[in-house]
Amino acid sequence: MSEQSGHSLHPGNTHVNRRPVLSAVLNLVLILFLVSGVISLLSDSIFLLWGRSSLYPLASLLSLFMLLAGFATYALLAFVPGIPKRLFIPLSLYLPVSGVIVLPLLVFCHAHLIWIALLVSLGQVVVGWLVVRALHGDSRISWPLFPVAKIPTPGFRWGNLLVVSFSALLVIIPALLLYAVFTTKLAVDHFSAGFVALKPSGISMQVRKYTRDDGRMITLVPMSHVGETDFYQSLAASFPADSVVLMEGVSDKSRVVNTHSDYSKMASAIGGVEQTKVFKPQGEIVAADVDMSSFSPETVAMLKSAMLFHAKGLTPETLELMMKQSTPGMERKLMDDILTKRNQHLLGVIRTRLADPAEIIVPWGAAHMPEIAREIQKLGFRVVETKDYIAIRFGSW
Repeated sequence: MSEQSGHSLHPGNTHVNRRPVLSAVLNLVLILFLVSGVISLLSDSIFLLWGRSSLYPLASLLSLFMLLAGFATYALLAFVPGIPKRLFIPLSLYLPVSGVIVLPLLVFCHAHLIWIALLVSLGQVVVGWLVVRALHGDSRISWPLFPVAKIPTPGFRWGNLLVVSFSALLVIIPALLLYAVFTTKLAVDHFSAGFVALKPSGISMQVRKYTRDDGRMITLVPMSHVGETDFYQSLAASFPADSVVLMEGVSDKSRVVNTHSDYSKMASAIGGVEQTKVFKPQGEIVAADVDMSSFSPETVAMLKSAMLFHAKGLTPETLELMMKQSTPGMERKLMDDILTKRNQHLLGVIRTRLADPAEIIVPWGAAHMPEIAREIQKLGFRVVETKDYIAIRFGSW
């Protein structure tokens, strides 16, 4: 009896008993990877062919689970050296790596976003299928996808732990971060037409003064919802007392949303303040924005979710709402309401106020500046002066 008890507690036998558990975990990851890819591919295909997004919430949820499972699997590789890294590293890192790699495509091919998503989903299915084929070779694919017989003894080696850990800390993560920073800078320059710039010292906003032959002047002032106190105070002090300030700010007379934007958490996170708290410009203040009732129902629903997110942060409630509202094609409706529609209204106000001799100042969000700049140049205006202001200092974090 004592010999049997001793045999059952032998370390090698303990390791063998762990193999079914390890097999179940790896099979679950592989299944989740394949199912997530297939559902995403179906969701993108259905939207591309019929414009329907019924599968999008499920696809987003599965992708989120796979992203978390991928991180856990990579950590498991560090503690179980026998897991085939050539097969499970691609599964672990596919979503974060592909998400970062396609960022330039999202910048310069934004109109083809659904095709980019389709390509990523197709790649995920192909990678998953190749891993399954590699596990089974030329034999017929059967369940389990990763058989217990192929599971090596789940031992532990310090060398493996150090190699996997340092590969992530010194190579993979830094490379992804540097690539993401480079792409973010590229995106900011591209979408803001140079009005916003990422610098080592912080995020810079470029104020541009325009004039035309009849002496009329327009100053475009890119703004951010949160920033440094000095940024807002310096801008406000630079406005002439006799200027006309066309203020941004969507009204809600019909109480469509029935809440207010709250950026206090974001401001606190960067060590700054909210624009509405300290930006008090002088001059004639003119409300030049639209009312919330002019937005589509989809945009109103998304705005409600975004405002709740800013107020409460990332919670199960806000995450569920954001995922429910984020559907393929939603970005087009948002762009039309949040940018195009409001820009056209602002331009109409500008044309009306050009009859007055006072300088027109437009302190609006930086995302609005490129189109406004193009349109006023069509009216004969040209840039005569620029000045850069640091809105957020990285050193103040």
